[in-house]
Parts: sequence; structure tokens; C-alpha cells
Amino acid sequence: MIRILSIIFLMVMFVSCKTNVVEEQEIVLKNQLIGISSAHNARQLGGYQIGNQKIKDNLLLRTAKISELSEQDSTLLCDKYKVQCVYDFRGQEESLSAPDVIPAGARYLSLALSFTGEGSESNPKFENESQMIAMLLQHAEHPAVQAMCTGMYDVIFFEEASQKVYRQFFEDLLTVNPEEGAVLWHCTQGKDRAGCASAMLLAALGADRELIMADFMLSKDYYDKITAQIKTETDAQRMVINTLISANPEIFEASLDKVDAQYGSLKNYLTECIGVTPEMMKVLRDRYLE
Repeated sequence: MIRILSIIFLMVMFVSCKTNVVEEQEIVLKNQLIGISSAHNARQLGGYQIGNQKIKDNLLLRTAKISELSEQDSTLLCDKYKVQCVYDFRGQEESLSAPDVIPAGARYLSLALSFTGEGSESNPKFENESQMIAMLLQHAEHPAVQAMCTGMYDVIFFEEASQKVYRQFFEDLLTVNPEEGAVLWHCTQGKDRAGCASAMLLAALGADRELIMADFMLSKDYYDKITAQIKTETDAQRMVINTLISANPEIFEASLDKVDAQYGSLKNYLTECIGVTPEMMKVLRDRYLE
């Protein structure tokens, strides 16, 4: 009898352990794409595992600019995802020169944010992407271009004006009822300003740094296919293209290291600098995790 009870106990413990084990998640670009072809880097946070829960599908969407959104894609965002709000992290001149195509029924909120510090625009004006790439290649060794590359995430995380923008993002997000549909946030390429919004939101939802970096790397996976076609001749050119056109994990991690050094974690940073309280985080987790 004792032996039988022991076997039963071990079986129960084994089953219990298995039910508490979180399967290792495979984070690949194709699993996160949302079926939008007229906007770059269009994907979602849905499906990511956080502890014993996961982020609900089709509610938290991130993209590059949607100024050239096709009618078909706009309809998809409206009908399938029921997008309620579009958050635009581009600078004012960027937004004015290429206005968003807003899906029917969604409201628009400008959260203008600059890479180059308070009061400056994020990017100069270009006629097209080729012109922008040519300028970057030509001036890749210029100290101002190099500084913009290495310091852009420091501006995003540590400039007071930037923190104010992300505070507004979280405050508005808390007014949205996810049962009524998704929200979408973007910048020009959907990887830096929008990428930091994603990192902060993931931290608020309880994600660890590994998941935050995995999500960031999907932007690199997306844009590396494009940058592979750009001919570069110097290390400076490669660094600029890999940072401003693709996504540079080393520079992003360096800023996260500074956040950890000053605040202990990105979660603590959210509370101390952005004003996202533990109570606000609980509301977000209740709404967006299952």
C-alpha cells in the first residue's frame, strides 16, 4: 500500500510539474506579422509568453509609418483588428509631410518624439528613401551622424521631453478597452521610437529583458533583408545603415544597461521616470494577458 501511494504521489508531482512548466517560446518574425504589406515591419506583441500567461492576440500592433497604407490593409486593420487608436511617434514635420492613413473608426494621437533632443526634428526631409540612404552613406563619418546613431536610445530613455511622450502613451492606453479592439503605434520605420514603446509596454506587462530583446531583434530580422541590398564601403557606413535603416541591438542594449544601472530595471524606470505605477501595470496585465 505504501509503495502504491508513493507511486501515485510521484505521478501527481510529475503531472503538476509539467503543468507549471512554461514551454520555451519560439520568437520568429513570421509568427508576429499581421498581414499588412503596405507598411513595413507590421507585427504584433500577441502570443508572447510571460510567465504562465501570454499576451492576447491581435490587440497590440506596431508598424512603420502608415502614410501609404493601402485600402485593403486599412480595411484589414478596421475589420479584423478593429483598431481603436493610432499612436504616431514621428516628429511633427515627419507627420505633416506624410500624414497617416487612419483606418475607419480609429482616432489619431500624435506623440511627436525627436531623436536629436528637445525641440529638434527627428529627420530632415527627403524626396524618397533612396535619397535618404545616399545622404547617410555620404555623411556616415560625420560626428553628428555618428552621435545620432550611438545616442538615439539615450535620447529616448533619458530626455525629459521623451519621457513625457511615453507617459502620455501609457495614460492614453489605459483609457482604451481592449474588448473593443486593438491599438496601433508606429514611427517612421517602427523600430526605434515605436520599438522603445514596445519595450516599455512589454516591461509593464512583466516581460524579462530576454523577451524585450527578442522582440527588438525582429526589427533587425525584417530590415536586414533590405539593408543587404545597400552597398557600403566603410565601417562607418555599415554602422550607420545597420543602425538607422536596420536595427542595432548593441546600441539598444547599451541604453538598457544604463537604465538598469540607474534604476535597477526597465520596470523600475517606468515607475520612476514615466509614472507607470504598479497599479497601472496590474490593469494592463489584467487586460492584455491571458
